[in-house]
Amino acid sequence: MEVIIDQVSKSFRNGKKVLPVLEDINITLHKEEFVALVGPSGCGKSTLLNICAGLLSPDAGSVYFTGEDLKSEPRVSIVFQETGLMPWRNVYDNIAFGLDAGHVLPKKEWKERIDHYISLVGLSGFEKSYPHQLSGGMRQRVGIARALAINPDLLLMDEPFSALDAQTRIIMQQELVDLWEKTRLTTLYVTHNIQEAVMLADRVVLLSRRPGKVRNILSITIPRGDREKPEHAEEIDRLTRTIWEHISKDALEAMTEVNGDE
Repeated sequence: MEVIIDQVSKSFRNGKKVLPVLEDINITLHKEEFVALVGPSGCGKSTLLNICAGLLSPDAGSVYFTGEDLKSEPRVSIVFQETGLMPWRNVYDNIAFGLDAGHVLPKKEWKERIDHYISLVGLSGFEKSYPHQLSGGMRQRVGIARALAINPDLLLMDEPFSALDAQTRIIMQQELVDLWEKTRLTTLYVTHNIQEAVMLADRVVLLSRRPGKVRNILSITIPRGDREKPEHAEEIDRLTRTIWEHISKDALEAMTEVNGDE
């Protein structure tokens, strides 16, 4: 299965003014590929993610799925920066909500599926805990488990770790690597963090400042589990510098603009 983002453009209207946000975006996400979107604030990263999720409609172009293994109705899950957990539901019931809303599984099969993903994200024993009883990292794990439980064709992640402290963020990045290796879901990941993109992605898509256009696409061939090893430090640094050189001018200029997108 592949996800095709085909000549997608999007603008927003503010009174009489039209604000172009995305322009002619063309990206193909291959099966079991992790793609990161990086660019200056306001370049349309979150807008593109919302279009892929079906939460927004493009003004031009389309997003579609193709492949012999495609389900009749492709399933898409999204993990936001804010987990969106319901405070009156415990861990188990928050994950169950995704199954209920998606109507993807008979109710008699929910427990086995939910227990599997609770174990997968390392929350066994916390099934009856409520969001206020969990740390930020644990709450984000619940959000990820809820997204995974429907077995999506496409997983979308919008800055899922940006609200976490630095130490927890690093831990969650490492856990996401382990989790992705177990699920190998086709993933589109939005981040402002260059290092995070380099450590997680198979390819990094660089968007220009608004209106966002695809400026460059970098492939990373070092296995994820090896990217922290000293022998790859020079290559990781080179990739990080390359990304920063591409976006630094846009990022600095974008800081002076009113951020109307993200």
